Amino acid sequence: MKKRVEKARYICIMLLCMGVTFGCASEQNVVAPVEEPDTIQSIIQTEEQQTESESAVQQTEAQDADQNAYAPERQLSQNTEFFYEEAKKQGIDQHIAESCLQTLMDDNLFQDGAMALTGLRIGDIDGNGQPDMLAMVSDAKVRPFYGGGALWFYINEDEPYCFSEEMCSYYGWYDVFWDDIDNDENVEIVFSAQGTGCGAVGDSYKAVFKYRNQPDTGTGKNYIERMQLPSDYEEDYDFGLNIDVIQEPEAEKYSAYCPYLDEKISFRAPNIEGWDLPAAAETVGGNARGFYNLQVAAYEGKKALQASEYLYGGGGTVDFVGTAQFLITWKDDGTPEVVKWWIDEIE
Repeated sequence: MKKRVEKARYICIMLLCMGVTFGCASEQNVVAPVEEPDTIQSIIQTEEQQTESESAVQQTEAQDADQNAYAPERQLSQNTEFFYEEAKKQGIDQHIAESCLQTLMDDNLFQDGAMALTGLRIGDIDGNGQPDMLAMVSDAKVRPFYGGGALWFYINEDEPYCFSEEMCSYYGWYDVFWDDIDNDENVEIVFSAQGTGCGAVGDSYKAVFKYRNQPDTGTGKNYIERMQLPSDYEEDYDFGLNIDVIQEPEAEKYSAYCPYLDEKISFRAPNIEGWDLPAAAETVGGNARGFYNLQVAAYEGKKALQASEYLYGGGGTVDFVGTAQFLITWKDDGTPEVVKWWIDEIE
């Protein structure tokens, strides 16, 4: 019995020694872990950095908002700065610029800072050697999508003429030129203002004004009147001629039909890749957004107004297939007429 106990004790001691030896060997094979920073402290520091960064951004945004906040005095100062910048770009003499600005100030065109100056053109509009001026203003407090502003005409000593329409934008995205486009020895002012719309050629408001060089027999004053543009659009704020774009059953062949003129013109344009041609001619597209890119052109030795129309095919307004061009003149009674049209094909 005593021997059995001794043997059992011996076996236990041997097993214990083997376990200690195995454990020591295992510890020798284990790679020492890389010392890591305190995880909690790291998280706290990261959160503090993020909080500081967010606070800095918020502070910057608040400063920007404060700088951009409406203030009448600031707006008047910005109007003056903008005026002189534009006058300098146009090569206007400093004394002339100062006189023109004083005219606007005397008329309180900026309404004590309630209106922002967004556009300016200074030049001899009627060709009599005196500087004339076109000034565009817009609401400085709230920027509306449309309306909320006006285009002012300062020509000679005439009473300033104000053009203000609710469907016209006065942001300063505009184009204007003047010429005797109807050949009656009176100058016309052609104005286009870009709006907020998108798609195809965008969104453009068009207006043409005639300035009479000779005094009106009734009032004895010169005056400005708005001229008509040819249009079969239902909306009063846009002008253009509807066109049907027809896909012919032949590859890359289209036709443009203008109901206003009751005429059709054939032209070529790429078809949409992978689309099948129709078995017979069918209307697949049309024009978009009315007239745009108004400019002076020559017609039979005289001047005319050229206006463009964007044409699209079966793929929607992004499927550009060509540009319709119209030459416009006016009869003696002021009635507009299209004397010629054609299609500019894609090169």
